[in-house]
Amino acid sequence: MSANERVDIVNEKDEVIDTVPRHVMRERHLAHRASYMAVRRGDGRYLIEIRTLTKDYAPGKLDACVGGVMQHAEIPSESARRELMEEVGIDAAKAGNAIADLGKLRIPYQDGVHFLYGYLYLVTSDQLTVRQREEVSGVMFLTEGEVNKLFSQCSYDSVIAFKEILERARERGLL
Repeated sequence: MSANERVDIVNEKDEVIDTVPRHVMRERHLAHRASYMAVRRGDGRYLIEIRTLTKDYAPGKLDACVGGVMQHAEIPSESARRELMEEVGIDAAKAGNAIADLGKLRIPYQDGVHFLYGYLYLVTSDQLTVRQREEVSGVMFLTEGEVNKLFSQCSYDSVIAFKEILERARERGLL
């Protein structure tokens, strides 16, 4: 997503109240929507991304989830499918892949003042991945325990989303 692409800004009730360029959303820490997918292989390992150094948020950090900012007027499931395909080349509609919608979560920024709404998904896929070089420097496939040990090196919001996705997935018998 380029700095000038349009992003919907939301209020406390997750209602769209404005649409601004992405760079404005980042500069002003405006509340927005994003999709988060914990991608799990059949062997129980999770796909962890290494963010490029050119990202506008958390450059060089690890991401415990695949995902990103929703574009203007984009619905959550479309955002999730788009991000999966763009970032790691996973086609959610391909036979053998499963995507479970786990609802949304208000994710606070580290400053404790600002927030975003994250739409959460558990993706099960053994499809080979193809990373988007502009956004993803590399990927790793790690056990849940290994991911937990790397939380301090991950983007803050991806850790919150990852933990919540796994908790909700366990509650629904998906893990």
